[in-house]
Amino acid sequence: MTWREIMRYKNLNPNQIIALFDDPVCYELILKVYFRIFQKDCGKIISPCPVLHKSRGLPLMKGNNKKVKEYNNLLIKFLETHPKAEYFLLDGAHKTTAATLAHKLIPVMILESDKDIKEARKLVERGEITNLTINYTIKENIETLTKYFFKTRILWTVAEKTEKLVKDNKFPKYMVNFYKKHK
Repeated sequence: MTWREIMRYKNLNPNQIIALFDDPVCYELILKVYFRIFQKDCGKIISPCPVLHKSRGLPLMKGNNKKVKEYNNLLIKFLETHPKAEYFLLDGAHKTTAATLAHKLIPVMILESDKDIKEARKLVERGEITNLTINYTIKENIETLTKYFFKTRILWTVAEKTEKLVKDNKFPKYMVNFYKKHK
């Protein structure tokens, strides 16, 4: 069985995914490879990015101090102003950015349970997907997202993140030219 048969699989628009702040340019070679793959319409060979739907839990902080309240309000306001952003990215900054630059949908596997995570790890062992750098349970992944977003205070979609990095000239010129030309 392939991962497409086991996991809940979807292709998402970049405005549907809440991105991590990780700099996708830190491994420029990987970004270049993924960009070419997506640009050449070969994205089906790419392992999907693991995501959690916001219905599984929101990365809200517990507590009543000022910083916690500010963060929780920031997250709630972000979700209200970005109604299409329904999924939290767990891993795959390079893939999501490359797909966005190439104007392609982003392949994701939607993790809905701890069993899904266990099955995904088996897929890595069998070589069906290349890697999975996430925690072992949904709860642990939400806790990691909570700590991460609380620390960075940066909430944006993959589309917004990519657009900002394009404006900041963080990508090779040929990628930016392709992105702008096909906009």
